[in-house]
Amino acid sequence: MKQSDENIVKQIERRDLFGFILLTMRVAAMYPLSLRKENNCLNYLIRIADGIYEIFTLFVSVHIAALFIGTIYIYYGQGDLEFLVNCLLQTIIYTWTIAMKLYFRRVRPKLLTQIISFINDKHQLRSAPGFTYVTVRSALRQSNLWIKSYVYCCFVGTIFWLALPIVYRDRSLPLSCWYPFDYKQPYVYQLVFFLQAMGQIQVAAAFSASSGFHMVLSILTCGQYDILFCSLKNVLATSYLKMGANLEQLSKLREAQSVADAEPDQYSYSLEILTPPEQLIEQRKPSNNMGFYGAFKQSFTHCLQQHRYIISILQKMESFYNPIWLFKIGEVTFLMCLVAFVSTKSTTANSFMRMVSLGQYLLLVVYELFIICYFADIVYQNSQRCGEALWRSPWHLHMHQLRRDYIIFMINSRREFRLTAGKIYNLNVDRLRGTITTAFSFLTLLQKLDARG
Repeated sequence: MKQSDENIVKQIERRDLFGFILLTMRVAAMYPLSLRKENNCLNYLIRIADGIYEIFTLFVSVHIAALFIGTIYIYYGQGDLEFLVNCLLQTIIYTWTIAMKLYFRRVRPKLLTQIISFINDKHQLRSAPGFTYVTVRSALRQSNLWIKSYVYCCFVGTIFWLALPIVYRDRSLPLSCWYPFDYKQPYVYQLVFFLQAMGQIQVAAAFSASSGFHMVLSILTCGQYDILFCSLKNVLATSYLKMGANLEQLSKLREAQSVADAEPDQYSYSLEILTPPEQLIEQRKPSNNMGFYGAFKQSFTHCLQQHRYIISILQKMESFYNPIWLFKIGEVTFLMCLVAFVSTKSTTANSFMRMVSLGQYLLLVVYELFIICYFADIVYQNSQRCGEALWRSPWHLHMHQLRRDYIIFMINSRREFRLTAGKIYNLNVDRLRGTITTAFSFLTLLQKLDARG
């Protein structure tokens, strides 16, 4: 890597880390189209359009949920368990869509905006100067890759239902429910089809935005952990540069740290880059009044501030998400059970296309649960590894001077951070496995009830 620091900074200049997920939120009317507070005519028109769009999307979701509730009430005594379960499935999906819209836009909008602004303004672009460094680019690349693939999957999976009436050409609707009028009349059918299409788009956007934002936050936080780990490992090298060490001193320190540099899988997402010797010398900031311990305190304080920043992100993230993930675990459990049941019960002539649609729903539900639990587990694992990163520095060279600071940091770094569902369940891979097991236990019970009926 023979670039100057200036070129490196230009390549990783500060940018908006949430562009794509915010676009998805805006499609779902979960985030304002504009946050500008200027009172000019354009912003006034944008706010009016934003309000109209929010009301329209809420109307679409609410009226479809109400129709499915009415359908369950009307057909409850007719004994068609498959049809009733399908209606219950759609009722849960649209109820959750409405809840996410209101939660993001009306219940916790200040905290949502605060999280986005806090991370955009204060995230570290690269680790402290040292023998190696990492940047935020890899985490940002992974974040964009994961969120785009997830959002596209959600939209393909839900909009696929819209293709069924077009394929069969029977003037049916994507979502079978009761209407208080004949929806097959000219123009009425087109209007109803349009509203259901908008409803499916809102479902895709709301589901992908709610859990996708959690995923983006987790990946970006792990990227900040990577930067912290590299800074901790190079904390002595950073101190040497601050005190203006010569090339011989830096070479001895680098030789002592070379064992740690060879260790694989030190970072979740970042790629570690070696700093060339000539560039390392250019980064020195000699000070006649600064000894080793003073330089170390400055370098170590920077790492402590980075650690506090990460913990602040996680606390805000936990505060925002823990109320809704408690209900999400229950919702996902019932959705997996119901989708699997309807898939196994689909015996109509056009059941193949229905099974494909339902299979996509099932995969998306499991995928969403995986995102929630897996990335929370990755955050937890990273929160445990601060001590490991610090031990990778050649601490034994200055053991007497650094012992107290190292011990205090080791004690504090053992306080791992767990993301929870309502502060009742810890979100991790075990919760993923347990939820799937519970869902299929309910499926077995539902199948037995169906066999008796």
